Amino acid sequence: MREKALVEWLESNGVVLSAQAGWGRAAHPLRVEAETVEDFELSGRGLLARKEVVQGQEIVKVPGSLILTRETARSVLGPGVVGDDLNEYLALALLLIHERSLGARSFWAPYIDILPSAEEVGQTWLWEESDLALLEGSGIMDSTASLRAKIDREHATLLADVIIPNRLDETVFSLAAFEWAMSMLLSRAIDLRETQELALVPYADLLNHSPYCSSYFFYNEVAFSKEREVCLYADRAYAKNDQVLISYGQKSNAELLLLYGFVVDRNLFDEVELTVALDPDDPRYDEKVAFLGQQGLTAAMAFPLLIDRFSSELLQYLRLCCLTPADGPLDGFKYNQRISVANEGAAQRALREGCQRALDRYAQTEEEDAALMENGRLFAALTRNQRMAVKLRRNEKRILLRTIRTCDTALEALGSAPIAL
Repeated sequence: MREKALVEWLESNGVVLSAQAGWGRAAHPLRVEAETVEDFELSGRGLLARKEVVQGQEIVKVPGSLILTRETARSVLGPGVVGDDLNEYLALALLLIHERSLGARSFWAPYIDILPSAEEVGQTWLWEESDLALLEGSGIMDSTASLRAKIDREHATLLADVIIPNRLDETVFSLAAFEWAMSMLLSRAIDLRETQELALVPYADLLNHSPYCSSYFFYNEVAFSKEREVCLYADRAYAKNDQVLISYGQKSNAELLLLYGFVVDRNLFDEVELTVALDPDDPRYDEKVAFLGQQGLTAAMAFPLLIDRFSSELLQYLRLCCLTPADGPLDGFKYNQRISVANEGAAQRALREGCQRALDRYAQTEEEDAALMENGRLFAALTRNQRMAVKLRRNEKRILLRTIRTCDTALEALGSAPIAL
């Protein structure tokens, strides 16, 4: 069993994982679970509480000698391969590929053996076109294409500047191997804030994500030593057999699916990015562009829409966009306040129209997605990628629809009416 081999390797290298207390040492509070479930989806390995965990308790401690960083890559592969200008992601990708090619001879073999395949992680930049088509209308399509192109460029650059000049085996450092390594890094690497390093931390990276967690890793100095260790403390109490979770950051579902390969049904930080632009036919277009430039803004801006709110900056921008020649000098208004009933109505109608146009870009309606998800048998028959696509696009549509309802309420209060679409 790969989980057992990992635990034995960790324990042999100074990680305390025993369920039994020792002399001056508490029992380790967590255990490795081979398969966990989140939002009714299999979520891979995770860490569960063996017993009750109290808030603030130390739950993970991994010595610095086990983690993989850019400096580790340099010490293993040499400064000729990991030069000063090679960034952390590429250095770690080369290290991962090299160590995996060594098989059982690698010091990190038990850790590498437990890592999933890129397909199991399921980030969108690795999806087939047929699955990507299910995301039509979502902004994740552009970010996926951008990241996919970047991965290809980075590998081509590595091949030309590092792999071939250093006579590394091109079959080992293939594009497929690079894709796997980048999939692992994007979904598992953490930032060690104390030393400003990117790192892979065996065992610690088994922790799964929740947007409701607030704990984060510390890279503490070991007393009376030059060594460091990665530590994690519980951000709240956990009952026995609860899955212990951390936050990967305040990320939208599009970011989570692009980088980590999953979405969260009840994601407080999910958002839809709405781009707003000045109308080139606006008689005050040049004047408004100049005014925005003075504020460090441009003629087109992207703003986030969340399920329960949108930014005040979005409404301020729309108020400026909707000013007419009769309204007076642009610098005579406070845009964080209502300018006039007519201007406010125009701004709310513009926002509503933008949301409706964003909705119209999707191939399916929110009602169709909801019906699909509520049909348990039909939804379960979809592949994991397909289910993630439906969840993501449905949540984005819910945000847009909620914003439209907010605009309608505001327009009603103004004694106006929504535009006919």
